[in-house]
Amino acid sequence: MNRVFTPDEQRSILKSSKPDIVLWSLWAAKETGYKAISKLHPGVSSAPGHYEVILLSADGSLPETGVVHTSCGPVSVCFFINSDHIHCIGTTPDKDTDSIMWDIRKIYRRRSSPDYESNLVRNMAGKKIARYLKEDPKTIEIIRSKGHRGLGPPVIYAGKKRTTIDISMSHDGLFVAYALQDTNNHIH
Repeated sequence: MNRVFTPDEQRSILKSSKPDIVLWSLWAAKETGYKAISKLHPGVSSAPGHYEVILLSADGSLPETGVVHTSCGPVSVCFFINSDHIHCIGTTPDKDTDSIMWDIRKIYRRRSSPDYESNLVRNMAGKKIARYLKEDPKTIEIIRSKGHRGLGPPVIYAGKKRTTIDISMSHDGLFVAYALQDTNNHIH
């Protein structure tokens, strides 16, 4: 707890009637904040303790939205919580979370692997991108180039031309998810 959460976040977890939900919402927000801000500032720290999260809810129960404070500026986040998962999407202040298109799916395969999960989420996102761009799905490529810290963030190409769509993909055991945002247009 001390390594990952600030003292205020620890208090929020401990005083909550749903501490597991608060803990995992904070964790998901920190990951989302890092992914969003690191695209603009590649050298930013990935240490979760450097990201302070403020959770907001309309009725004081489950988190609905929030703000992740990073050393390079805030990231707005939205939560989608059910009995299976906590999903968090986010964006920097120059964009609106309403313009994010996302999907999450549960994997019903007994044995899965990181390669299977990665291919599944890439196929899901690729189909959505193809529909959005009115392109043949076969022309959509999601590429991660090597950067100074390993693989860089994914970039989307349609017919060998780089698009203005920003993408985040994740996979973890039973779930795969993506979030898309066109940096020039709003996706609806």
